[in-house]
Amino acid sequence: MKPAPPDRGRLEALARRLRRRSVAVIGDLVLDRYWVGRSSRISREAPVLILDYEEERHVPGGAANAAMNVRALGGVPLLVGRLGEDPAGITLRRALRSSGLATRWFYRDGRSGTVVKTRVLAGSSHAARQQIVRLDRGRSEAPTRGAEAALIRSVRAAVRRADAVLLSDYGYGVLSRAVRGAALAEAKRAEIPVVVDSRYALRSYRGATLLTPNEHEVRDAMGLPSLGTAALKRAGEALIRAAGARCVWITRGSDGMLVFERRARPRALSIVGSADVADVTGAGDAVSATAALALAAGGSQLEAAMLATYAASVVVMKRGTATVSREELLEAMRAHPAPRVTG
Repeated sequence: MKPAPPDRGRLEALARRLRRRSVAVIGDLVLDRYWVGRSSRISREAPVLILDYEEERHVPGGAANAAMNVRALGGVPLLVGRLGEDPAGITLRRALRSSGLATRWFYRDGRSGTVVKTRVLAGSSHAARQQIVRLDRGRSEAPTRGAEAALIRSVRAAVRRADAVLLSDYGYGVLSRAVRGAALAEAKRAEIPVVVDSRYALRSYRGATLLTPNEHEVRDAMGLPSLGTAALKRAGEALIRAAGARCVWITRGSDGMLVFERRARPRALSIVGSADVADVTGAGDAVSATAALALAAGGSQLEAAMLATYAASVVVMKRGTATVSREELLEAMRAHPAPRVTG
């Protein structure tokens, strides 16, 4: 007889165990910049909006946002990454320190600048601001041999202090073959779980505990003809074999999540809460951070996936790069039934 899915009581108990679990978050650090303005009229110079400036704000993004989620959920993030010695790098380092995150394992790279994603938000006086354009600065650049050696030393030091590892790969070069290999080898020695959030080279993270791609990333990686459930199920089963992972989650937005484990039938999880979301920015970071903490706290893959579904339901209702706190997670669990599990 197939065991019943975990109920909310078990999930709430797991959520409380996230506290003080340490996660080595290794990956690409990004500064998310927001320029916010009120639209007033069309320019005479070109068919574009003229915006009256309101504010500029900066938020940690990429692997830094994943680490912020670990902290918000009550865990202890041990963040490893690369920052440029430019104004954006200084701003990001200050933002992380002011949030209580240690920056001792950063490699300060004077050779390349910090990755910055600038989003311009506009709207009328009585409407929510909407993103109208995004400007990215930064490129995929492999670290030099010296930088790679320094990153590997930091990776080994952080993983030895951790209860789980989260590899956050945004494609900006930090997770080179040698760096990710060092992280996976050190985690194997420590017998701790490794969660991979990557849109690139999914098959290259052999030996990881869990891969958490979204459906579009799986389509691109596996050359799928469509995003239909049948195609995704075949791809998930193929990916778990090709990557040598214990588990793969494919997140599908309003269609929920597909969970694949070795020697088990795929299972589908529904979303919780409203399908009418405000912004999906940072939802993947919340899912992977929750997964790493839940597995570190002794949760099963299904329990971790259900907890991550609740976490995503909170983040997608916030605008911009956002995090979910442990209190918000528990509140969502009290407000909504557990995700439906089929398969």
